[in-house]
Amino acid sequence: MSEYFGVKVEDIFDTMKERFRPEGAVGVNTSFGYDIKDIGMWKLEISGGEMSLEKKDALSGCDVIMHADANTFVGVNIGKIDGMEMITAGKTKIDGDMMTFGITAKLFRRFTPPGEQVEPEQELIRLNRTISVKQKFATGPVMGKFLKGLKEKKILAIKCPECGRLQSPPREVCAICRVRNEEWVEIGPGGEMRMMEYCFYASPDPLTGESRETPYGAIGILLEGCKDEEVFWHLLNPEQLDKVEMGSVLGSKVKNGTRLRPVWAENRTGSVGDIKYFEIDE
Repeated sequence: MSEYFGVKVEDIFDTMKERFRPEGAVGVNTSFGYDIKDIGMWKLEISGGEMSLEKKDALSGCDVIMHADANTFVGVNIGKIDGMEMITAGKTKIDGDMMTFGITAKLFRRFTPPGEQVEPEQELIRLNRTISVKQKFATGPVMGKFLKGLKEKKILAIKCPECGRLQSPPREVCAICRVRNEEWVEIGPGGEMRMMEYCFYASPDPLTGESRETPYGAIGILLEGCKDEEVFWHLLNPEQLDKVEMGSVLGSKVKNGTRLRPVWAENRTGSVGDIKYFEIDE
């Protein structure tokens, strides 16, 4: 058993049971395959809020399979390698929906290498101050029209005349075709969740100094009228982080995500805060 960064691949799998978070597995019924080059293969099944893990000679019946070398797999689990870098740099291969592996972040607590002490989280101390800058910044006619639409409970997108992409928030020039966009389209307001990032950084609002409660979900929603990658980014109701599923399209196989709807602020001022967050559309 070779070591990488002082950690064995087996150490990670051997601690999965004690690191498992049943509360994060609610509603998850998925099987994951791990094919670690020159080390072995493991099959992880999540069902009914419970997990099972077996070392296998072959992987079959898995919803999604990761192929990676040991060095990369260990590096990601101990924070030496960024997860997105692992995918984009071609250091690993995913058979199935790549986004499905993203939900493992909520299924397991962070792996701690043997002998390493777990440091307590630092206390967040904040001093609320509203920054007053004696300047005004114009949003411009395109973004201004989008923000004005939010006051009227409308989500607007702008359409590229060449590739047909719908962009929301809108931009004056298509980033792909480099042509001016002028055709406006109303989209949503509801849609399907396509992706979500669990955020643990208590980022402060630059206008008020208030910090968001963590964790919170930054989500990409495929609003009605949109297609492919035309997702609209916003926040998810923090009470529903573990109650939603991501949708995906893999060839002819379509997996529908949770239907969401916007929750509008009572007093809308023409800002992104006019939508408080999106919630499950029941």
